[in-house]
Amino acid sequence: MKARTVPYALTLLFHLIVLSTLSAQPTSYAPKPERHEILMEWEKAKGVKPPEMVAGIYELDYRYYDLGNKTAITIDDCGPNKYMASELDTLKKYGIKAVFFIIGNYFLDPKGKPMPRAKELLDRVVNEGHVIGSHSYWHRRLDAGEYRDNPAALEKEIDLNQATIDKVLGYHYPLAYFRPPNGAHSTPGYVLDKILRGKGQYLTNWTITSFDWCMRIPEGRPDHLTPEKVIARTVKQASEESGGVVMLHGFPDTARILDSLLAALSKTSNKHGKLVFSTLDDIMKLKYGQ
Repeated sequence: MKARTVPYALTLLFHLIVLSTLSAQPTSYAPKPERHEILMEWEKAKGVKPPEMVAGIYELDYRYYDLGNKTAITIDDCGPNKYMASELDTLKKYGIKAVFFIIGNYFLDPKGKPMPRAKELLDRVVNEGHVIGSHSYWHRRLDAGEYRDNPAALEKEIDLNQATIDKVLGYHYPLAYFRPPNGAHSTPGYVLDKILRGKGQYLTNWTITSFDWCMRIPEGRPDHLTPEKVIARTVKQASEESGGVVMLHGFPDTARILDSLLAALSKTSNKHGKLVFSTLDDIMKLKYGQ
């Protein structure tokens, strides 16, 4: 009887340990649904967003932080072109300091040389008080394929983008913020997070997405959005959040509506009062209590 009791007790203990370990694991990001499905979910909820669902992932970065009425503007996928220049002009008009999340290969030609306006525009970002962030070199999903929880592949991607930005500027620019393409990164072990922390960078997603890419979708498609809808959607989200990080893009349509969008946001209030355009640095200080 004794000989059977010990193994049973050990087995029971083992199962208890496994169960407690599983329950302690961080919540995983949900698989990315199609963008159309995300949009329809948002519409079905009549403006009440699903639990932190934005642009295909469950954004957990800011869920437990009250950021007051501070709102930071971030712009992804810029290229060295007139639309990036236009967005810089508009931000200057409003006195807003943004983070430009740069995709490295957009700024180099096929021979690896900086594109004609690459240095001019990155210099403007720095000289006008904005921040350069990293959006990876190739803009590939980092939670799939060769990148999934692969430290070597992830580190290579991060370092390549840092080297590209340094090459274009002509000096070392210490990157502080990294935004993974589509906001997606695999959570087991938080491999990407650990690598970034080792380099002094923060993984930085968003809380408010404009769905501005839906303006590029042909009219007649159910996921097409007019400029007016993009502005209304962004303002509604901003009014419901406790502060937040707005995600826009360097697309032609976004550049055209940026003035109207910022004007609308400047008149928007949340439960803390009228929104105040702040910097991502300020948001992160609030988040980390610094």
